[in-house]
Amino acid sequence: MSELKTVRIFEKRYEAEMAGELLREQGIESMISADDCGGQLMGLTSLRKVGVKLMVSQDDMAKAMEVLLVLDHD
Repeated sequence: MSELKTVRIFEKRYEAEMAGELLREQGIESMISADDCGGQLMGLTSLRKVGVKLMVSQDDMAKAMEVLLVLDHD
């Protein structure tokens, strides 16, 4: 796997987890990076203004961005 890049930042961990599942369904591996003690401090993440990062391989970035476009539609 090449270097990991942030494909999107979410306010809530569960949003990042659902987006990660969308990527997995398309064969794209992802990883969540959050300063929330593994989900134990979920409510504090947005207070720190860092959000929850969904990361993918640089090689998968374009495809991941395309897959995640579905999240932008109402």
